[in-house]
Parts: sequence; C-alpha cells; structure tokens
Amino acid sequence: MAFFRLIPNLIIMAPKDFKELEDMLEYAVTLKRPVIIRYPRGGESEKIKFDKNNKISLGKAEILKEGKDISIISIGKTVSRAMELSNMLKNDEIEAEVINARFLKPLDKQEILKSVKKTKNVITIEDGTIINGLGTAIKELVVDENLTGIKVKSYAYPDEFIKHGTVEELEKIYKQDVISIYEDITENKNIRKEKI
Repeated sequence: MAFFRLIPNLIIMAPKDFKELEDMLEYAVTLKRPVIIRYPRGGESEKIKFDKNNKISLGKAEILKEGKDISIISIGKTVSRAMELSNMLKNDEIEAEVINARFLKPLDKQEILKSVKKTKNVITIEDGTIINGLGTAIKELVVDENLTGIKVKSYAYPDEFIKHGTVEELEKIYKQDVISIYEDITENKNIRKEKI
C-alpha cells in the first residue's frame, strides 16, 4: 500500500475481514476511478469476530469502539489486532478508541482528527512497511494541522528486507503481534499516564 500511496487519483482500501472484502469489491466496481484493494496473507482473525460492517463510503473510516485515553488506528487485517489490544488495555483502565481506517487514500481526516484531538495519544497498526503507510499518513496529518501535544507511536514492519516465515512467526520476530505491542505500550509508557 505504501508503494501505491504516491500515485495520484488512486483509491487504496484494505478490509478487516472477509465480509468487508466482499463489500469493498462491490463498492469498487461502482467507482469510475482506479482502485487498489490490499488483501494480505493469513486471512481473518480467529479471535476477534465482527458482528456488523458499516456501509462503505469513499474515504470514510469506521469507529468500532469509543474511548477517551488513546486512539488506535489500524487498517486491513490488523483491525482485529487493534480490537484485541483495546480489550487488553481495558484491564489497565485505559479506554481505547478503535478506528478501522478502511482507506489509506483518501484518508478520513475529519474522523481521525476528532479522535486524535480528544485522546492526544495515537497508536497506528498496519501490516506493511513503516515508511509511507498508515503511520506516515497519520503523522503527516498531525503536522499539517499544526497539532501540538500529540504522542504518536506506529507499529509496522521495519525498512528492511523481511525474512521468510509464517505470518505468526514474522509478527513475533518483528514484534508486531498483539502481546509485543501491548508490552511495548505498557512497559515503555507509550501512553501519557496523566490522560488515564
């Protein structure tokens, strides 16, 4: 997705599960513009199941859970990881807002800004490179809007050639699994404690 993000007039989507993939495919054929739908390795989550899928609208994110302490913004298959992470953080009395970005391009700036301004703490999770993906798009948005006092932490694969292995193995090696992300957030205080 990061590779295609620099191409003008391109729409980039990624589904959180199989049902959203169907919805995105049906929506894509109604558009009169080129569309990229990123479907990753590994299928959908076995742990987190989504009861409903809101209608797809161009550049509109989906708020899956409301919270006041931290905004977890994710895209594609990592949305289930974001939901799982929010459930774990609840045990630490951290109320996480979970946003399924759905679109990397165009990004739902309005909904994301509303959440970011409320929580002041942002985590992005994506199944891709750390450069030019969702994390970069969110950081650009924060800078472009001249927002101050916002803490952003991105979880994605590093800028290097990734080893071969199963999805689960790679997530653990590169600390992209939900346990590693949770431990990094809580141990390294990647959430402003005064917000809690």
